[in-house]
Amino acid sequence: MNMKRLIIFLAYLLMTTTVPAQDHHVRRQPKSVQQTKTKPVAKPQSKPVTKPSSRPVSKARSSQPSNVPLCPDNHHPHMIDLGLPSGTKWACCNVGADKPEAYGGYYAWGETETKYEYSWKTYKYCDGTSNCKSLGWDIADTSYDVAHVKWGDRWVLPLHDQQEELMNNCTCKWMTMNGVAGEKFTSKRNGASIFLPAAGYRDDSGLDYVGSYGFYWSSTQNPSYSHYAYYLDFNSANVDWYGISCYLGQSVRPVSSN
Repeated sequence: MNMKRLIIFLAYLLMTTTVPAQDHHVRRQPKSVQQTKTKPVAKPQSKPVTKPSSRPVSKARSSQPSNVPLCPDNHHPHMIDLGLPSGTKWACCNVGADKPEAYGGYYAWGETETKYEYSWKTYKYCDGTSNCKSLGWDIADTSYDVAHVKWGDRWVLPLHDQQEELMNNCTCKWMTMNGVAGEKFTSKRNGASIFLPAAGYRDDSGLDYVGSYGFYWSSTQNPSYSHYAYYLDFNSANVDWYGISCYLGQSVRPVSSN
């Protein structure tokens, strides 16, 4: 286990147990097990009970198209340096994609292959219900890490803390790239950018919210619920993070510290 990632997560756990109740780490606890399979109406109902106020994002949010290239060439993936405090570099495209605006594959948390149906019945690490075994607090750089398995040693799933670092150190702008809607994260430190397409997610055999929401897995399991993992969420009005059921098929944007 990477000692740096362990130290980051232990610090996060300390914050969740010591910060007063008004802090966002405390308020964003998931719903009960009984609510995790509720079919979403406008947003997934397996998210936390109390939705926090919208994270401050760039006032320049718009759907204005952009065809400005984010990569030096077409030999993807590239490692994009956003000047983040941790030194984390973000990939220019999703696992299974061949360019920044492509959706790529949809993966259940801890699984490394796409499939036709995404449900508790087909999730590899539970008994057909939401009774799941724990894969560990951080699955990065393990056999459960699809980024590591598909792309090799230099790439891993991002920690939840690394997704927060991305949000806190970038301006966020909803836009379209080559006709694909999504979120552009531009570094406040060096001006570099990455684009995450609004790929939606897979539930059962369906594909929901394509073009209106992005759902990106972290490597971090909810410490209180083994059937939940944290993920980055965005739409045209908001960028935030939540915990959600592990069986859902979501996008993966790898990171590297090399």
